Amino acid sequence: TELYYIFIQYADTIEAVVSTQSTGGLRCSRPAIRQALAPSVIQTAPMSGSSTTHWKAERYVSVLTVGAMGAAVVAPSLAVDHFLALVIPLHTYWGMEQVFLDYIHVKPVAVVVGWALKILTAASVIALLYFNQHDIGITQACKDVWNIKRDEELD
Repeated sequence: TELYYIFIQYADTIEAVVSTQSTGGLRCSRPAIRQALAPSVIQTAPMSGSSTTHWKAERYVSVLTVGAMGAAVVAPSLAVDHFLALVIPLHTYWGMEQVFLDYIHVKPVAVVVGWALKILTAASVIALLYFNQHDIGITQACKDVWNIKRDEELD
């Protein structure tokens, strides 16, 4: 908004420059400059179709992840651990996918990185499910890591 007010201060100068340099009758009035630079003019494009569905799914998974973490603290069980083994990698996958989409613009590299992310996500889900089934599980592992310092102090 500060930039908006700076432009409005100099709107007369901008109007004079645009009017002087224009050929073919291009005119720029002060109200037009105000309207073009007003913060309320900037709007985002409405989402539709699969992007809306994907966005909603991301939000639901985020909320479910927080709820599952709370459930793991209050009532740890194998079912909660399995749910966490599915939701945490999915949440991480979608987050990293956005990072890669934003920063990798070379098509062949983007394809390789995309497939690597899919493979690592699938491997993470399989490893976490295996860990839950054949070892102590995600919840108990987090509790054990949390208590390492306390256990060292007791020894």
